[in-house]
Amino acid sequence: MARVLLLTPPEQSADVAFLLEEEGHEPLFWPLLGAPIATPPALRAAAEQVGRFNWVVITDRPVLRVFLEAINAAGSRSALQRVRWLAGDAATARAIERLGGEVRVPGDGKWTSAVSGLLESGDDVLVLHAEALPEILEEALEAAGVRVTALQVEVPAARAGDRAEDAEVVIVHSAAAGEAWAEATLGELHHVHDQYCCGPHGHRHGAAAGPSVVVSEALRVVATSASAAAALQELGVKVHRTASAPAADAVVDAALSALSE
Repeated sequence: MARVLLLTPPEQSADVAFLLEEEGHEPLFWPLLGAPIATPPALRAAAEQVGRFNWVVITDRPVLRVFLEAINAAGSRSALQRVRWLAGDAATARAIERLGGEVRVPGDGKWTSAVSGLLESGDDVLVLHAEALPEILEEALEAAGVRVTALQVEVPAARAGDRAEDAEVVIVHSAAAGEAWAEATLGELHHVHDQYCCGPHGHRHGAAAGPSVVVSEALRVVATSASAAAALQELGVKVHRTASAPAADAVVDAALSALSE
């Protein structure tokens, strides 16, 4: 019997869990992203048209994860490298940098100098935030004369899960889950150039965090889709199998194949 970790709430992967149990394996659950939330029309439209924005301003990592889910659903991931980013903190910036994006972090929340130094009048700017938009950022954008599309993003609450250390196989169901898995198991490995409009300055956000969970080197990673596999591989995670389809039977077949290695 093998322990197979699913990065979803139990109710979202009931069919996969049932088939795993039928094969004599034990499903474990670690819903890193919380329960999924339906993408609102405005966020879906922004994801579909992300390539038209000169800048995307994003306040924190959970908001980025929700946006990337919408990007992957829209099939517009390739447009991300044409967009410039302002990130609210270094952890968010590191995730964007791993995607190949050009990103800046306003030092110590200095939104005014970052916006005035980087953005140009007439730029199209997408602003994504979970909490109320910081007043200083709102005023800086207005003063810069840019065209702003501001969207408040609902972020799913994370849930406690089973012990990932006990798993022999992990099934990654989406690109966002893959990014969360990589961060949890590898830590924040990529240094981001912590710059803003006034040029380079000392790193003010602390050292990159190490992994929050240590998994076995023998762990097999299974992706349920090509986009999930691509996200994992971009982050340096070896993918042992990619399911031929996202259907439960195809996902379980891929997991069984990985276990037979």
